[in-house]
Amino acid sequence: DYRGYEVTVENFIRLLTGRVEQHTPRNKRLLTDDKSNIFIYMTGHGGEDFLKFQDSEEINSYDIADAMQQMWEKQRYREILFVIDTCQANTMFSKFYAPNVLSIGSSKKGENSYSHFHDRDIGVSVIDRFTYYNLEFFESVDMSSKHTMADLIGTYNATLMHSTPGVRTDLFARKLEKDTVFTAWCLQT
Repeated sequence: DYRGYEVTVENFIRLLTGRVEQHTPRNKRLLTDDKSNIFIYMTGHGGEDFLKFQDSEEINSYDIADAMQQMWEKQRYREILFVIDTCQANTMFSKFYAPNVLSIGSSKKGENSYSHFHDRDIGVSVIDRFTYYNLEFFESVDMSSKHTMADLIGTYNATLMHSTPGVRTDLFARKLEKDTVFTAWCLQT
């Protein structure tokens, strides 16, 4: 696990591509192969083609796209589910070109993504609308669930979210309605 100031763009890219230092412990490595499904969920402040890390650096859509291509070439995954919640989130997966990546974002280009609940005791918003409604779906799923990705996407309501979620399926080989059970990205086999 990476926490606090360890959460950097460099560490994230190294984790995805497997280019970690030799002495890096197992819990800070992505131990995957060509049979692995990977679920990446990113949330925070961002804009067109970027997401902030720690409010001090940014990752851009090109960096993530290149990292995923390297992952594919190194046989580090079978499929990736990439979900992002930020302003203009859908631009973050517009540059992807690696195969077998299903991408979902909270908002289209030029559009904000909004918070859902503001905690007056701590003085900040604690969850964004898109993440809140995703979490609501995730919590309804158990390990024997047959809910598909189409079921998840079908729950999206732009009126409730105050933004327009987007889905990119052209790099993904399977049909969302039939054989993409959501738990395929949640279970370790």
